[in-house]
Amino acid sequence: MGSGLLQSARFALVLGLIVAGGLLLYELIGVVEVLVLALLIALVLAPAVDFLVRLGLPRSLALIAVVMGVVVALGLLGYIVLPLLLDQGGEFLARAPGVVRRVQDYVQATGERYPFLGGSGGVASLDLTEAVQQVIQRAGELWRITTRGAGLLLQALGAVVMALYMVSNPRPLLNGILALFPLNRRGRVEEILDLIRRRVSGWILGQLAAMALIFVLTWISLVILDVEFAFTFAVLTGVLEIVPFFGPIIAAVPPILVAFVDSPTKALLVVVVYVVIHQVEAHVVSPMVMARSVRLHPVVVILAVLAMGDLLGLAGIILAVPTAAVVTVLLDELYVKPLGAAPNDGEEPAPPTDERERAGRTGASRP
Repeated sequence: MGSGLLQSARFALVLGLIVAGGLLLYELIGVVEVLVLALLIALVLAPAVDFLVRLGLPRSLALIAVVMGVVVALGLLGYIVLPLLLDQGGEFLARAPGVVRRVQDYVQATGERYPFLGGSGGVASLDLTEAVQQVIQRAGELWRITTRGAGLLLQALGAVVMALYMVSNPRPLLNGILALFPLNRRGRVEEILDLIRRRVSGWILGQLAAMALIFVLTWISLVILDVEFAFTFAVLTGVLEIVPFFGPIIAAVPPILVAFVDSPTKALLVVVVYVVIHQVEAHVVSPMVMARSVRLHPVVVILAVLAMGDLLGLAGIILAVPTAAVVTVLLDELYVKPLGAAPNDGEEPAPPTDERERAGRTGASRP
């Protein structure tokens, strides 16, 4: 009786601590975002630093070399890409209202030519101009909310500094985490942390490779189709690749509208190109990134994107996949594996077996 009450009190205490910790994290969500960003930056830099350390460089010099390489690469990329991106992006934004009007005129003419498409709620009643203005207005509001002016720069700077400290001397942080657990559990905890590190690092590197591949495929395809602002649209498609499933759909809208101004046939070809690229992303890129690195089912990814987007907005959408990967690792290592071996992909779970019944049958079959 007393032990039951003690266990109930202990469970209630743990549950209360978890709820209180969740509420505290939600209130300090800005700090959590900076910490997560710092961890992601550290996971990007750490493999290169570790490689140079294995070659014999001191860790501090290896970190300086990697940081200098990243700064030089970003500087060259900005010097080459940024002017073209700003030029095409500015011209596209200036011409966007005219593009939308021409599409709207074509839609209205189609509605007049085919009356069954018109009427209230029909194709001819679509007000694309108002819709695009609403999207731009909402995007501006989202930009103001998510950037928070100078606060974003301060948070980014703080995340970079934290990441450099994490990479330069990670052992004290790891020892501090391990000190929270009993001695006989620390080895297991370190294994789980290393598995989380490898999963998230694999997602980061795979996501960067996927973004670069989608950018190249989109750029080449739009240039072949002679679509204006091909470079800008390719950059947009590559960047939105970080948003699973929904990113390619959003990125396809501007080039389709621009191509539609030239001819509906060209717009249809652009649709085909984006469908093909989306299929490449879904059947080639995503399995490489999701299955081999984070090992997440597409349904889990979609649910994570929707949930994290509702909680944290744009930052939540970007961090949905690594967060789901961390939660999956913890559930798998702390709950699923102790219950027994889980079935492999495509394998039906084995039916439960009554050991006593099997033993009885074995005994009965003996002469």
